[in-house]
Amino acid sequence: MNKADLIAVVNEKVGITKKDAEHAVNVLFDEIQKALEKGESVKVSSFGVFAIKNRKERVGTSPVDGKKITIPATKTIGFKPSKNLKEVIK
Repeated sequence: MNKADLIAVVNEKVGITKKDAEHAVNVLFDEIQKALEKGESVKVSSFGVFAIKNRKERVGTSPVDGKKITIPATKTIGFKPSKNLKEVIK
């Protein structure tokens, strides 16, 4: 499912116009992004938690020449599914 598919589902299931469904989906994603930018986690009950994770600096191997390289510390986004979501996808 992509964003357009999600908009179509919201349009159909909620009974709002496609334009309003697109706006609702965009607002949802924008708010999740804003919270993550602030360093906050986003918990959606019965679905899961989106959170910023810090990856430590580490040593890796260059695929080009096989030499050891230092991979700098970075931030990434993680998602931890809820127990309910895990049970649904078994």
